Amino acid sequence: MLSDDRRREIAAFLRTRRARLRPEDVGLPRGTRRRAPGLRREEVAALAGVSTEWYTWLEQARDVRPSPATLRRIADALRLEAAEVQHLLALAGHATGALDGSPASAAAIGPQLQLLLDRLEHCPAWIHSERWDILAWNRAATVVHGDLDAMEGLERNGLHQLFLNPRFRRMLVDWEVHARDAVAKMRMAHSRYIDDPWFNELVSLLRAKSPEFAAWWDEHNVLLPRSGVKAYLHPDAGRLTFHYTTLEVKGDQNGTLYLITYLPAPETDTQSKLESLLGSVPPSSERTTGERLPVA
Repeated sequence: MLSDDRRREIAAFLRTRRARLRPEDVGLPRGTRRRAPGLRREEVAALAGVSTEWYTWLEQARDVRPSPATLRRIADALRLEAAEVQHLLALAGHATGALDGSPASAAAIGPQLQLLLDRLEHCPAWIHSERWDILAWNRAATVVHGDLDAMEGLERNGLHQLFLNPRFRRMLVDWEVHARDAVAKMRMAHSRYIDDPWFNELVSLLRAKSPEFAAWWDEHNVLLPRSGVKAYLHPDAGRLTFHYTTLEVKGDQNGTLYLITYLPAPETDTQSKLESLLGSVPPSSERTTGERLPVA
């Protein structure tokens, strides 16, 4: 049986996806008596091959348990993208991988992964959990994130830094674009951990302290991890441009972890600037943790 929170998330997600479609997007006439944008519930139900009453219950967060096949038909009717389909299935408890029975806090890393990070001497790299807690990093990562050793609790969380750390926010070029993407990626991960209090404490904190996070969270957009380019305006070195890649790795406790690597853009002077900056960064004595990070 789905929890109340999961049913509410499914209902809210479906309503936002239905509202963005126009009748002509799915081959239906617009008509003259349509009072609100988006498709009507009965139109989605007809396209998905389910009854209007049943679909209405789904959007009202009633106690129904849709099958994967039915959800895929609804996804087709709403023209959902691949990430959105995966998100919808996860919300309904049909995701592959860890669900609520295996909490996000179970992830931990071993010395081999730390050694890999350290070998990436001139490439900022770190490993974070599905909640974006930074569990391990190399010296070069401090150029981007600052002194991670000195951070405590949720300060050492990627989303906390992105939204609540003024230094990080000033440095990141095109902050809003990357912050919106981060919220969508967090939404994607959160679908598997809706009933996990440890995961929800971060969401609650960010919603309370960041108006941007709260607004974008309510849009229910989702995004899978991907590669791209990011630039930072470092206070000492100026503009640093990196090609970033996200790789999924397995933690020592079967948790899902993400390895983020930043390669200095070859067409820029980022490499030489990074080498100069690293000359002043002392080595860290301990850069791994498998502990749960409480709210700071």
